Amino acid sequence: MVTDAAPITDGDANRRAALSRDEIIDAALALIRREGIAAVTMRRLADEIGVTPMALYHHIPSKKELLDEAVGRVGREVLIAHDGRPWIDQVRDYAHGWREELHRYPGVAGYLLRQDAPPQMAWRVIDDAVSLLVENGFEERAAARAYAALASWVLARCDQEEVMAGHARLNEPWSVERVRDLIGESHDNIDHERISGYLSELSHDDHFGYALDRLLVGIDAARTDDASDA
Repeated sequence: MVTDAAPITDGDANRRAALSRDEIIDAALALIRREGIAAVTMRRLADEIGVTPMALYHHIPSKKELLDEAVGRVGREVLIAHDGRPWIDQVRDYAHGWREELHRYPGVAGYLLRQDAPPQMAWRVIDDAVSLLVENGFEERAAARAYAALASWVLARCDQEEVMAGHARLNEPWSVERVRDLIGESHDNIDHERISGYLSELSHDDHFGYALDRLLVGIDAARTDDASDA
């Protein structure tokens, strides 16, 4: 039988035996950080480590399992402080820290949004966040709903920011001429200079911080209604 597979040498076998699952996951995380999650394939990762793809499959049976475990390690050090401050301040800091961590690993936010269930480490974070809210007067169900809303928004916003960052045109300066060109003559009653100023000042950081604060304040204000629905 003819095969295109390269013969396994003694060196390959020794390298495979010395390879560990953690080493593979660490290499995947390093690749994600440099080039994004879309760059990860078993063949590319094998090249990065210096082994054959079969050496990886010996430790991790599929690309999905590889990505699930790698993604599950992102953000492990980002924790809610539990330092006695108001819950809004603690959750705000956690959300900003989570956003920074996600952007260090491009594509992970979008990957998490499209999974059937959270990664293993997320269960600890969910329990931690819900416990914090319950300790601060939320009903259990209201706390769970609040965390779900916050987590899905942070992931979706981070994913959107990465998509927008990939479009060069979106990162051009918002000059009056550019705004006028985009809006067209059908809206000649619009103040193009004002619109240009708004768009120029509203950075990703501003948008994230503003929307996060409004979401947190809304959750806090609605806790009474949530409790009555329970």
